[in-house]
Amino acid sequence: MTIFDQLPHTTSRIETVTANGGSVGTGFFFNIEIPDKGTMTIIVTNKHVVDGAQSARIYVSRGGPDGPVFGVFNSWNIDDIQKVVVRHPNSNVDLAAFPVGGILHEMANAGTPAYFRAFDVSSIPTDQQIQGLTAIEDILMIVYPTGLWDQSNNLPIIRRGVTATPYARDYNGRPEFMIDCACFPGSSGSPVLIANQGNYPMKGGGITFGSRLYLLGLLWGGPQYTTQGTIVAQPVPTSMVPIALSQIPTNLGYCVKSKAIREIIPILLSRFG
Repeated sequence: MTIFDQLPHTTSRIETVTANGGSVGTGFFFNIEIPDKGTMTIIVTNKHVVDGAQSARIYVSRGGPDGPVFGVFNSWNIDDIQKVVVRHPNSNVDLAAFPVGGILHEMANAGTPAYFRAFDVSSIPTDQQIQGLTAIEDILMIVYPTGLWDQSNNLPIIRRGVTATPYARDYNGRPEFMIDCACFPGSSGSPVLIANQGNYPMKGGGITFGSRLYLLGLLWGGPQYTTQGTIVAQPVPTSMVPIALSQIPTNLGYCVKSKAIREIIPILLSRFG
């Protein structure tokens, strides 16, 4: 399967139950190497996707001998999700994760193996790779906007956009960057990627032949303006409820840089490794 064929299987729709009802967000699979033990698979998302959740349900494609089996998929309810969620220690970084290796093992034991693709630390761009990026890069975002998905095939929606601020710089001094891409409720936690197959532009000009895949980060929110013209920063909503028209999206998104994932790996290893 090509890069683009595999990318739709990197995410999971996350449905949570809260005291106020239900909500929908996005998470993506990420593998962590445990020294001398193997691999821990986690789902990475935003804190505000799981904050206040009493339980969460994830969705994973069904695996067959030759790849995903379309038309059937696995869903799994995680009771008391708060017991397994690990949050980034910096309160200003909207990043959380929880392990799902046990769930995937149970699916396999039930004769319904999961099919997914996971990022890992090699997907996070190095400092050298970051310096090779141009100020404006084409990006992909894998999302469930307003809860939309191909439910029959357990497939998310793919959106395209560009980096709205240079990735090599921290936006307003925070480990973030901005994207120019439509960001709707349900998009919280969506991975933001550079995915090139065949060729891609070089910073110094010209074209390089080959492929590259960088996990740049994940969406957490976006600026909105009110009917009075005031600009405010808002997390992307997860609840599928009517929103007053006085809050108007700008089709810009704030994203946590993927390097923040490295900072919660030691916490995950200490608790679950």
